[in-house]
Amino acid sequence: MKVGILGQGASGIFLALMLKFENEKVDVTIIDKNANPGRKFLATGNGRCNLGNLEIKDNSYNCEAVSQIVRDFDWTKQEEFFKNIGVLTRNIGNLVYPFSLSAKSLLDYLVDFAKQNKVKFVSNENLLDYELVNGKVKVTTSKKTFSFDKFVIACGNASGPQLGGSTSVLSILEKKGYKVVESRPGLCPVRVEENTKIVENQRVKCDVTLIIDKKETYKETGEVLFKKDGLSGIAIFNTSSIIARSSKFKKAIIRLDLFPDKTTDELYRELTLLNVISQKSLLSGIFTKEIAEFVRRNSGIKNLNTYTASELKKLALYLKNIDFTYKESYGFNDSQVSVGGVKLDCLTESLESKTEKNVFIIGEALNADGLCGGFNLMFAMASGHKALDEILKE
Repeated sequence: MKVGILGQGASGIFLALMLKFENEKVDVTIIDKNANPGRKFLATGNGRCNLGNLEIKDNSYNCEAVSQIVRDFDWTKQEEFFKNIGVLTRNIGNLVYPFSLSAKSLLDYLVDFAKQNKVKFVSNENLLDYELVNGKVKVTTSKKTFSFDKFVIACGNASGPQLGGSTSVLSILEKKGYKVVESRPGLCPVRVEENTKIVENQRVKCDVTLIIDKKETYKETGEVLFKKDGLSGIAIFNTSSIIARSSKFKKAIIRLDLFPDKTTDELYRELTLLNVISQKSLLSGIFTKEIAEFVRRNSGIKNLNTYTASELKKLALYLKNIDFTYKESYGFNDSQVSVGGVKLDCLTESLESKTEKNVFIIGEALNADGLCGGFNLMFAMASGHKALDEILKE
């Protein structure tokens, strides 16, 4: 049996290894337009490669169907597979990494191991089209034509165009009648209406709450990095994906609570005590000078030294509710994942096309996205495993 895989990213490489593990006689070819495999893989986990997560929450993925695919092949099963191909992992909290803590080392090993098991890598070839001919899948690239018994589309999406991200294959699929949700940047910084230039490059640990059209939609505790025109950091990345999934809304507010461990009244009492002690603005004893000045300017408090009781109450309320009005997300160059892709209802339970026999779609090409924390690599592997048995059927 000849299996062709389009895409030498995580989902394509993982599937190739699964196929060879299950049946070493399967002829596997992975085609990609890039010169080297796994370019986006190298950027995962800040270069340490966050492979997975021990806990799948309700909002870890964009829909229950995607979550279920991962639950069916969760980290316990994925870890067993990695051990079977000679890869050891380690846990840091709920996050799972290769034992080496190196995306490059892991990628080099996976590619070498695949080649040792006679997986063929065909690079620098763009997909032009494919068609079903006498039960086979004829695949035409920019350089040659292939004939496969099974063809798996495991390409990326629009995110990371500098790393080869593109929607060109999705355009081909759309022309063939597949329903495709328009791609939007996910896991990226956001721009806000408010002026954040004064606190550029400053960081705060806080609660982040997303409020869409006056409804609390998402909440996370994490570090926020201020940009000259907006907000960044993992909590903001996750918030950006939730926003991207909610395409139709009037207004989105990102609320920061700088003192999540205190109620507003508790914070007011503490500020009152500090106000007695401080000879200068009490804010200088709490924050960096940049954040202190930002708070002073935006809280409506004008005093530079001591504050009145009413001003302290106002200040406490502001520090618990610093609101930023969402303007737009950064573009695909700055996004780690695309929100959008081929709708799952175009495929069978095993991710085979309902309209094109022996054609499968897995990974980021699907309308499936996860939050930060290894969820997207888990889906890359789980979606390949979902299609595995059907691909191997003669």
